[in-house]
Amino acid sequence: MTQPPQTPWTPRDPADGTPPEDSVAEHRQPAGPTPAPSPARGRRRRRRRWPWVLGLLALLLGAAVVLAGWYAVSLGRVYDEQRNTVETGALDDAGSGPMNILLLGSDSRSEEGADAGDGRSDTMMLVHLPADREHVYIMSILRDTWVEIPGRHQDKVNAAFAMGGYPLAVDTVEQLMGVPVHHLMEVDFQGFRGVTDALGGVKVCNPTAFSSGQTNPSYFPRGEILLQDTAALRYVRERHAFEDGDITRVENQQRYVGGALGRFLSPEILANPGRTSDVVSVLSRHLSVDDGLDAATVASLAWQLREVGREDVEMFSVPIAGFGRSPGGQSILELDPARMDSLRSALAADDVQRYIEAEEAARSRRAAEKAAEASASQSASSSSTTAEPSPSAPSAPSSSAPPAPSPAVPEEVCGG
Repeated sequence: MTQPPQTPWTPRDPADGTPPEDSVAEHRQPAGPTPAPSPARGRRRRRRRWPWVLGLLALLLGAAVVLAGWYAVSLGRVYDEQRNTVETGALDDAGSGPMNILLLGSDSRSEEGADAGDGRSDTMMLVHLPADREHVYIMSILRDTWVEIPGRHQDKVNAAFAMGGYPLAVDTVEQLMGVPVHHLMEVDFQGFRGVTDALGGVKVCNPTAFSSGQTNPSYFPRGEILLQDTAALRYVRERHAFEDGDITRVENQQRYVGGALGRFLSPEILANPGRTSDVVSVLSRHLSVDDGLDAATVASLAWQLREVGREDVEMFSVPIAGFGRSPGGQSILELDPARMDSLRSALAADDVQRYIEAEEAARSRRAAEKAAEASASQSASSSSTTAEPSPSAPSAPSSSAPPAPSPAVPEEVCGG
């Protein structure tokens, strides 16, 4: 069967996209039927073209693999050269099961009349990575939590580090949470400022306006704010500005961690080798870890967690019943025994999501009960204050509508 005639390619005028007249004339076909091209020639042309295309793709892919490998090796070298290793005692090997990492935040500050040099860890978090590596759970242990220090006595949880360094801090958290600690990581608070600058600032949702700092204080308004430089350091440190002290400070630290993680995972940082290297370099200089948490281990964890997004990271605090006093008169935070047992059980079963869902359901019930109580109280108050009409002088009808009830739950300030 005769194939239809082919139209030869002609260059186009860049101005209007039409072929130049001389090119059309030069390539115009003579009248009459055009002989069909040889099928063999067509196939030979395709065989010549595809090896070049495949070769180019292979070259580009190979270059990408080499660059990615160099990038990973470079970051690993920066981390290994700048990290500081500490003695933690014997730590269990997580293997392919769930992994728990104890994260400590130390405050070596001496400016602005801050307390320093007491050898206590200001921040303590347990990071739980489930065996399927599909989520990350970060649990804050408030510094004033009253616990049993193994082999010693009852005291605030952050006293364990002052008494026995990293090994006793690990033992205390293991006894408190009922699970082994596999790795330890300590970050100096001074690193917050450098990491924040390397990230180009960290956005957080701040629910309560406050000021921090004695000299040129920083003001943090209510709503979404951008933390930069010294302000970031003050934001995660401040506790005296709040009635509940360390509780709000820990929540602010969680907000910072979430914002910094989201910023680091953004294309502007993670897809930029130079900026990623800057962040890793700054963080490594303020990082102390157990000997087993080397670059190879971190790289392996990063690969295992490659599908985890910011929405898969859950942050919360261990359950607190309220404030109390120690036998010596210290202000302490007392654990909620029943809820703490539920958390230990969920950790041991590698099902922390179950605990979170139960806590959310309980919060919803309490909010509904509080709203119902507020509504009933307001109705009773309105009924008791309504004046009865006098027989001799009837009262004039009220022209104003009853006040709207106040919301039982404050409105979100950052879109939920």
